[in-house]
Formats: sequence, structure tokens, C-alpha cells
Amino acid sequence: MVRSLFLIAILFFALGWRVPGPVPDVMAEDRMQTAIEVLARTATGHTLLDRAAANWGVRRSDLKKKFRWGNVSRTHAVLTRRLDSKTGKEIREREITIYIRRDGSLEELVLDMAHEMVHAIARPAWDPYDPALTAGRYISAAIEGEGGEVDAMVTECSVHRELETRIPLSKRCSRYLSSNGVPDRARIRKDFYQVGEYSADLSQRLGRDRDRLPLLSSSPPELLSSTGRAPYPVALFEEYEELMRVACENSRKRIEVISSQSLRTPASISHPVRETTEQFIKSRCVSGT
Repeated sequence: MVRSLFLIAILFFALGWRVPGPVPDVMAEDRMQTAIEVLARTATGHTLLDRAAANWGVRRSDLKKKFRWGNVSRTHAVLTRRLDSKTGKEIREREITIYIRRDGSLEELVLDMAHEMVHAIARPAWDPYDPALTAGRYISAAIEGEGGEVDAMVTECSVHRELETRIPLSKRCSRYLSSNGVPDRARIRKDFYQVGEYSADLSQRLGRDRDRLPLLSSSPPELLSSTGRAPYPVALFEEYEELMRVACENSRKRIEVISSQSLRTPASISHPVRETTEQFIKSRCVSGT
């Protein structure tokens, strides 16, 4: 039986691409299902939906339950950590919810859905409690890692290409489709690192970690985060700082819990966990973080 010595939640954010558009002439309660059905008509979307159903252990018909309406399109994940007091092993659970921007056109709903599902079904590209996780590593993983922004954009533009013969589409992905209709991964990757006027400030804040992002450029941004206020590397840096703040706060609470239960918990369990947690705090948590 698992006894929970602590319960810690960390929010994982995947930044969706926000593009304005008209509200489609579809009843609100049916729009999500309609978008899923349109996505399923494409080869890329069909495969993506099958992977999602298998990943989450649900039927295709139940996938809609994973989606919610929101002001922007994003993937929200909660990581819960529990400690088995008998074995000392940590048990992690990850609950996913995908938010889709409610005021998009049908086309945008479908493309946002494809984009966010890539984030949602991928394995986590980083561990928020990894002492070696730096801002540069986090930004790189979020953009280029498995299920990151590059993968999501490639998938989104593949769906875009496959839908062009079915419904009228905007030129949302036209910049990234090569002459043969295949998404240009290299160009997508390059564009994600263009931060314009933020370049000098972000480089200073990254310090030595700047070397982990060789494509970081002062060229005008082509891709903005879901809020539309900042290029991805800038938004991800701020996201990393918030992630560390929460992780540090939770780690200090974990030390308090272990200390308060030290008389009832075998030393063989509490000491290794405490040492690991203290190592994280020492490596990643500056005073006040």
C-alpha cells in the first residue's frame, strides 16, 4: 500500500500558437467534435489520434474529454509525486488537459488541436527536479525535444497541407511548406530562435547557458508564444523561472515533511530522499527562489 508522505504538483506549459480568426458557424457544443472528425480525415491526424488514444488508454470516441475550451491553445500537465513509505520509491503521475482557443475558425481549431496533441502525447523532455536542468537546457528541450515546438509545428503544417484539398485554408503554414509540400523542419527550427530586440537581454540573463542555444538570433521574430507578447525563447525563459520557483518551494516543503516524520519513517527511506532533495535545492534554488 502506498502512503503519501507528500503531494507535489508542478505545472508544465506548452506554448500554443495564437492566430486570430473568425468564429465558425458551428454550435459551441459540437465544434470540438467537428474539429476531431476533420482532423481524422487527414493521414497525419488519423495517426495522431490513434497514438493519443493508445497513449491515454481510451477509445477514439472518448478523446474529446481531454480537451477544454480556453482563451489560448496550450497543453496543461500536472505532475504528481508520491513516496511509497515502505520502498522509498517515488511514484509519478502526469495528468494532461489540452486547452483549445475558443474563438478560432474551424481550420484553426483543427490545426491547434494537432499542434497541442503532439505536446500532450510526448514523454516529458525534462524533469523539473533535475539539478542539472538549466534555463538553456529547458528552452532547447521545449523547442527541439521530443514533442517540442518544432515537432508540433511540423505536424501542424503536415495536417495543413493534407487539408488544403478539403476546406479553404489561410496561409498559416505557407512559410514552412517546401515546393514539394513537405514542412521545412530546419526553417521552422531557425524561426523559433529569432527573438529580435530581446536578444541582448536574453543573452545576458542566460549567461554561459547562451552557448546551448547557437541558433538564438536578433532577427525579427516570426513565431510568438500563445499570449502573442514574446518570442518563444523569451517566454520559455520566464516559464523556466516560474517552474524553478515552484519546484524550490515544493522541495523545501518536502524537507519539512520528511523532517517531521523522521521518527516514524525508517532512516533507509528518508535519508536518500532528503539528500537528493537537498542537492536539488543547493544546485537550483538561490536564496529567495
